Amino acid sequence: MQQVYSLLLTFMVQHRYFRDNLFHVADISFAEGTAKLINDLGIVIKPFKGGFYLLCSDPELLKGEQRSIRLNLNCQDTQYINYSDLPSYQPRTSLLYFDNQIIPAGSNDESLLLHEDLFVSVKDIVQVTHGKLTIPNFDQGKEYRFTDAIGDELHPGRIQFSANNPNEVTLLNLPEGLVRVYSGDEEIERVYHQPKAIWTKPMGIIEIYAGELYNQYKKKEQIDYAVQFNYRQTIWKYFVVSPVYQKFNNLSIVNKGKEQIFNAPQKQRILQNQEALVFESKDRIPLLEQSGEIYQLVDNYDPELPAGKVILKNLAKASPEQLYYDTTVSDAPAYSHIYI
Repeated sequence: MQQVYSLLLTFMVQHRYFRDNLFHVADISFAEGTAKLINDLGIVIKPFKGGFYLLCSDPELLKGEQRSIRLNLNCQDTQYINYSDLPSYQPRTSLLYFDNQIIPAGSNDESLLLHEDLFVSVKDIVQVTHGKLTIPNFDQGKEYRFTDAIGDELHPGRIQFSANNPNEVTLLNLPEGLVRVYSGDEEIERVYHQPKAIWTKPMGIIEIYAGELYNQYKKKEQIDYAVQFNYRQTIWKYFVVSPVYQKFNNLSIVNKGKEQIFNAPQKQRILQNQEALVFESKDRIPLLEQSGEIYQLVDNYDPELPAGKVILKNLAKASPEQLYYDTTVSDAPAYSHIYI
């Protein structure tokens, strides 16, 4: 007899950079041990562009289950770090961690967000360790305790403090997973421990605790989870370098609403002593896969009069492929350079 599967969960990975709001260059793969667990629980995972469906032949098998379905969140596009608003995220040394243990109160009835803020943020970033961690603001007068992802305390024999540097801790014979560090009741650090020194690190880890999924399923019958990424915003700088435009004396850049959202141009020397007129946006502008906004280069613009002469009807948009930083200024925004 053919088995009948119930749809328990629809998981969506969303990103405001893309026009359809789906992070369609992201994909899901099984972490080690997951394939066996989902087979034991009668689960089938069907991926689709920007997410996956989780089906189960017998949801009662999930009742009281403490183990998690651990999935890797990967990204096929190496430029995602440029168009994603992920402050302090370092692809080589950190990852994004999400689980379904505590759903933020702000989640709506349509989709339950697996992160505290409206979008994925610094709160969802954890450092990856292969056996060592450093306790921030270490105080020898305080007691520290270590737990796994679900709050169970780690055996003291698994935690070894360094004799020379007491703020440094070695994790002994721990399986892969999240480690939380507490001072009293306050969580002061968390890391993702991967005991294997050689590991293809994913962009993120998604842990779906089967027992908690069952509890939510019983309340709502069908669950929608989501993680939402926000686009990055940069200061745009248009460099007008072509000799064709040198004959104009009063150039401006306006948007389709005839608003002057770029500052007046400044002359600047660039490569080989070439001179350019540089227009810098007054505020940060989103980087988007496709934008309905239109920027025009006009001559003799006056907001009190009809539009001046349009020199270029649709200026090129900024691309996430290349970002520039002013290293002389702390906390300076990222810049996008566009040459005309």
